[in-house]
Amino acid sequence: MDKTNSKLLLNSRDIVGNWVALQTGQTGDWGSFNAFGIDVGGSVAAGVVINNINGANATVHIAIAKPSKLLPRLFSVVCDYAYNQLGLLRLTGMVPTDEPDTIAFDKKIGFEEEFVMKDGAPGADMQFLVMWHDKCRWRPNRSL
Repeated sequence: MDKTNSKLLLNSRDIVGNWVALQTGQTGDWGSFNAFGIDVGGSVAAGVVINNINGANATVHIAIAKPSKLLPRLFSVVCDYAYNQLGLLRLTGMVPTDEPDTIAFDKKIGFEEEFVMKDGAPGADMQFLVMWHDKCRWRPNRSL
């Protein structure tokens, strides 16, 4: 992929937030949130929304439509924001259990299974996943 056609979206909260909502089926308002993404050739190709921030934890929503060499950089920016700037201890992801590829991807990038909420999604259970700040390989300047 040509890097000149790809760029990180750091100040495009509404564009990335709306795109992630469409990709993930989010029908409500994100509330207070921040969003980061990747633009490939003038279109959003990947995005991450962080919301429900409470000082220790936040919910994270990830959508990827096109692979990009910038994905590691995107995850690093998101984790720097969550762990270094906000001082969070964890990020929580929620994925319906009938989306095994999404769960596998989340585990591949460092999320761990926490628990399953029975009937937590329409027609499926909801898998809760956690990425701990002290185990996050994407966090810049981490000390383990």
